[in-house]
Amino acid sequence: MNKPTARKKRGKITIAILAPILTILFIVGWTLYCIGQRSPTKEKQVQKPINKTPTKQDNIELIMIPQDEKEIITN
Repeated sequence: MNKPTARKKRGKITIAILAPILTILFIVGWTLYCIGQRSPTKEKQVQKPINKTPTKQDNIELIMIPQDEKEIITN
């Protein structure tokens, strides 16, 4: 049994068409990645510590309010 040769030709044509497209996409993506790494806005900024002033604490009391029980009316 011989394999059909049309399959091999189609594979070679697909590679011939996709190779330049994939190469261009790779170059564009790599260029954008490199530009993003050098961007001055991407530099690490030193965060300033937040000055926390002591606030007046109120005494809060949490209580639970019971729900009203439903009365069953029987005759």
